[in-house]
Amino acid sequence: MVAEQGAPSAKAGKTLLTLLCLAQFMLILDVAVVAVAVPSMQSQLNISAANIQWVSTAYGLAFGGFLVASGRAADLFGPKRILLIGLSLFTLASGLCGIAPNELTLFVARAVQGFGAALVSPAALSLVTTSFGEGEERNKALGLWGAVSSGGAIAGQLLGGVLADLAGWRSIFLINVPLGLIVIVAVARMVRKDRSNDTGRIDMAGAGLLTAGVVLLVTAVSQAAERGVGLPVLISGVLGAVLLVFFVVHEGRVQNPVLRLSMFRNPNVRYGNMICMLTAGGATVSVFLGTLYMQQVIGMSPMMAGLGFAPVTLLILGVSMRMGPLVQKFGVKNLLLASAALFAVGSLLLSFVTVDGSYWVQVFPGLAIGGVGAALSFAPSMILCTTGVPDEEQGLASGLLGTSQQIGAALFLAILSGVTAAVAASSGGDTPEALTEGFQAGFLWSLAIPALIVLCLLALPRKKDEPQVEPAAEQTETV
Repeated sequence: MVAEQGAPSAKAGKTLLTLLCLAQFMLILDVAVVAVAVPSMQSQLNISAANIQWVSTAYGLAFGGFLVASGRAADLFGPKRILLIGLSLFTLASGLCGIAPNELTLFVARAVQGFGAALVSPAALSLVTTSFGEGEERNKALGLWGAVSSGGAIAGQLLGGVLADLAGWRSIFLINVPLGLIVIVAVARMVRKDRSNDTGRIDMAGAGLLTAGVVLLVTAVSQAAERGVGLPVLISGVLGAVLLVFFVVHEGRVQNPVLRLSMFRNPNVRYGNMICMLTAGGATVSVFLGTLYMQQVIGMSPMMAGLGFAPVTLLILGVSMRMGPLVQKFGVKNLLLASAALFAVGSLLLSFVTVDGSYWVQVFPGLAIGGVGAALSFAPSMILCTTGVPDEEQGLASGLLGTSQQIGAALFLAILSGVTAAVAASSGGDTPEALTEGFQAGFLWSLAIPALIVLCLLALPRKKDEPQVEPAAEQTETV
């Protein structure tokens, strides 16, 4: 794409990056806002405790399940076209969520929202990575991309509570409609036309196998965290794994696969996605266990617990804004190593929480140090995943990156929340003392995550320039 049309001018590049970051901001904002307003939806629509999870699950499954196929669609049919379709679906579904008369309508609309988001995210990131060449400019762009994601989380936590209290839960969806329309018009007018692409049709059978396999696998690990490993979870997990095996076999036999398995010959793609999976899992576990400890043990209200993450997220935002210069100065691998070390220190500090602890003494230091570690990993892990990938497969690489994050978050949340629950149950159940022992164990076991990140970094090839890959012409032959 860049090779044919040239890199954008400095002014055009800033405008393009701002617009694409705004699209990503909408997606992140929506996830965080909904999490705050779930109790209000449950009360007004009379949604049962067993079914309320589908407000988030319907969105998450559609989003995680379609990311890779959507990324490949962006490569085949053009990222601008896929971005516009995704934004249109997301905006339309947001309006439907806002006027939903019952839970079924809400759940279906949330699934459509997730599908729209799955189209938007890899297409937008593909435009970023193909518009800014590997090196300083792309590093700065991806640093801002990570900062916007963090900013969306902050805004969602604060805006969700305010809107739900002042204007009702429906407003958190309806606000996406005018914002979405503005972004759609701006993308249509300002983003360059897609290049012609004669790579053929999308592999629908492969896309179906991949999507079904990922959805079933994500369902299994997410439900294991909430309901334990019962027969339905086992069936879902095994069936998902079987479908993914069929997918791998199928992809090796078709001429134009949805996922070129040879892409994983690139060690940056292979280990970069593993690191994305691990960092997403670590961040999700820290937020989840930290929130529960603040509410269940030291008695903070949901709103105060949410506000407790604001200073931490501001730290993440500040560090993310500096990632471009930091990557240029220290390199990707060194930053990821520092990230793993800081996350380990943060988890270790959090493992010392006590029954009579306080936010500023027991929670904030560990969350802050771990949060800075997370901020140091956002842009470098994305740089690693997309380095050495030709422009015509950047959409696929972006979708694969997002899928790794989704699976990592669900997988490690299931594992470590299970550890936490098991230790608490063996120590007496729901008493503050037993819950505290469970949280201590969960944070302590999360130290496995930075250890695995270090192993991935050690497995990367040692080269003078990092990450360094084969020249584009050679790389194209292997992916």
